[in-house]
This record gives sequence, structure tokens and C-alpha cells, in this order.
Amino acid sequence: MKLRNRIISLAFVAIIAFSMATMVMADDYGITPYYNNTLTTQDTFRIDANGMVTFSFLCRGYRGITTKIEVESVIQKQVGSSWVDVEGACWTDESTTTHYCTNEYTYQLSERGTYKSVVTYTVYGSGGEADVIVSEIEKTY
Repeated sequence: MKLRNRIISLAFVAIIAFSMATMVMADDYGITPYYNNTLTTQDTFRIDANGMVTFSFLCRGYRGITTKIEVESVIQKQVGSSWVDVEGACWTDESTTTHYCTNEYTYQLSERGTYKSVVTYTVYGSGGEADVIVSEIEKTY
């Protein structure tokens, strides 16, 4: 009888642990929160030795749930303790399909310094309130 109770208890623990684990997703970038309409976001920000920026992003929603994806991207330069938008390095994209949006940009920096990309994903859908996800990557050139 004790063995049976232990097996049942372990089964309940496993079910509870599994249900808790489905609230977040683990990917190559660590733990990702669960969103209503967004499956995943990913952005890259690179500066080569000549000051050429390569910036890209990807946002995936759920087929049948996500209805629209808007992405605002900007490169900023650190000036003292503030961040200032770099002129000409601001982009706005909207999904061409309802559940997928991606793009890549290049930009030539005019001077050395510390820069960051700021990407704001706004993902709409029937999963609930729109998801607003902000991602920042900082690099020094």
C-alpha cells in the first residue's frame, strides 16, 4: 500500500512540475516569458571594425492567433549618461503575414562610441491584450 501511495504522489508531483514548466519557454537565449500572441522574438546587432552596423530582427506569432506584428527599431548613441537616437537609423516594419515579421538593415556609423539597438515589438491577436516586448543590445565601437 505504501508503494502505491508513493507512485501516485510521484505522478502528481510530475504533473504539477510539467504544468508549471509550460508557463515559460527555454531557448538558446535563456528563459523567455510566455506571451499571449508572441511565440518568439530575436534580434541581432553587430558593428564591424569599419563601423558598419548590421541589424536584424525576427518575430514569430501563433498561426490562427496572431493578427498583426509591428516592429520599431532604432540605434542610439551614448552621449554622457543619456542615449540619443542616431539620425537615419530608425525603422518601422509591419508583418506581411499575420504571424511572422523579419527584416535586416545596415547603417554606417560616423564616429566611435557606445551604441545600442532598441527594438519594440507590438504583437496583436486573439490571445488577449497586445504583447509589447522591448529588446536592447549594447555594443562599443
